[in-house]
Amino acid sequence: MDILLVVLHVMSNLVWIGSIASVGWLTAAAGRQDDPVVRKVVAELGYRLYKRAATPAFLASFACGVGRFLLDPKTYMQLHWFHGKLTFAIAVIALHHVIGAKARKTASGSMQSGRSSAILVGVLLVCAFGTVVFAIFKTQAVP
Repeated sequence: MDILLVVLHVMSNLVWIGSIASVGWLTAAAGRQDDPVVRKVVAELGYRLYKRAATPAFLASFACGVGRFLLDPKTYMQLHWFHGKLTFAIAVIALHHVIGAKARKTASGSMQSGRSSAILVGVLLVCAFGTVVFAIFKTQAVP
């Protein structure tokens, strides 16, 4: 069960981070469009991707991560690398919601919402990288 949760968690993360980054880039592209029809189509595409790919993948990743944690919470709380990974993961979750809100606003016609989305994607990818570094280069706490 443990290995299955890890595999599902990693696969969900791949889909999640790829799709939420794409949502941010589409939202930024929509914010730069002069043609209102093109802007609306691109913004709606980004928001649709958020609802149909990024959010379900996030929920699957979250469920698998919590499930794995609940299998052995005491051990995870003693692993120092887990605290760093969790900190970066919380930042990625927050950015997911901010990018999603910008995508929704841009899809509803806001001209200002999309402009900073590319910067947020950059921060999201840096935080995702930090999460991966802690997960891969983990060290066991010495009792």
